[in-house]
Amino acid sequence: MILALLERQPDHGYSLMLRLRGQTGIEISDGSLYPALYRLEQAGKIEGSWERAQTGHRRKVFTVTRKGKQILRKARVEWPKLAVVLERLLGGSSSDAPSTT
Repeated sequence: MILALLERQPDHGYSLMLRLRGQTGIEISDGSLYPALYRLEQAGKIEGSWERAQTGHRRKVFTVTRKGKQILRKARVEWPKLAVVLERLLGGSSSDAPSTT
């Protein structure tokens, strides 16, 4: 989700947290978001650069890297397959389970 939102528009942590909440309805805390941003940056999937906000405070603005875009392309191909499996496991009846015979 973070990569997809940053692909649309580079953003800083707090604004990204608000966008995640607004667009997904998921209540994500800064204690979850910032470590995720750090891991994505360490993995080379996003990069951050410091800028000065209108208030004068510095903030780190994140953008998706080429590696991050490759991950997104792969996720977009794999997501429909995963969604089918999840629907079977979470939403289907026991008769939907694959046969083991």
